[in-house]
Amino acid sequence: MRTNRWLLGLAMSVSVVALAACGSQGDEAKPKESSAAAEQSPGADSAQGQKDQQGQQGKPNTKDIPKVVAEVNGEKILKDDFVPLFETQYQQMQMQAQQSGQPVDEKGLKKQTVENLVSTEVLVQEADKRKIDVSDKDIDKGLKESAKSGQMSEKDFLKAMKDQGMDEENVRSELKNQLKIEGLVEDEYGEFEVSGEEIGQAYEQAKSQQEQMAQQGGQGQQEMPPIEDMRPQLKEQVKNQKSQEATQKFAKKLRKQADVTIHL
Repeated sequence: MRTNRWLLGLAMSVSVVALAACGSQGDEAKPKESSAAAEQSPGADSAQGQKDQQGQQGKPNTKDIPKVVAEVNGEKILKDDFVPLFETQYQQMQMQAQQSGQPVDEKGLKKQTVENLVSTEVLVQEADKRKIDVSDKDIDKGLKESAKSGQMSEKDFLKAMKDQGMDEENVRSELKNQLKIEGLVEDEYGEFEVSGEEIGQAYEQAKSQQEQMAQQGGQGQQEMPPIEDMRPQLKEQVKNQKSQEATQKFAKKLRKQADVTIHL
């Protein structure tokens, strides 16, 4: 079973956000206001103060999110599905914004989040049509992998996810959907093959990224392990990349055929 990318991404976001909060309380730079209305009303000190406080806490304003954010072939995507993912991605982007000095594009992030949820829904619906099944054992394994990737115990991972608005039932349900999607993509495209040339390209890319990070950090560059030592890892990386590209392509195709209404 391949690692579930969406939930692992969320796990890593939770881990990064938690570490940043522990390490920078009290001396964080205030993020720039991203609301166009606030920019047009610089005298609204009280409202601005509330938004700044909200930004420091790492959570965007979600009061205006409708109860049903989208409908896909008659199936509703609810605010409760939208908010945990949106808030976690916002926190991650907020930390990047503090480093770059650029405000978080809340409007754009809302659009991106709902589009991701719509893509997930059309894929899950197709998986259900094809009777792609995921067992409790598969979910248990995926949950352990997600916690390990976030460098947490399973208990701490579930607690962190609950802090983001997703209890264990929600996490397991989301994980089941994502594993269904992986099964669907494999059913549609088969097993992805990886050539020696592609592994070599991935190795050179990793080497280049390490050099850039060393230059940006002003540190001495660490020597890359030989390609043979990294071959299994690089092969899995290329496979995952191909799977992601295929998933996006298939979701786009299914989206064109679906009846989709977005209420944001």
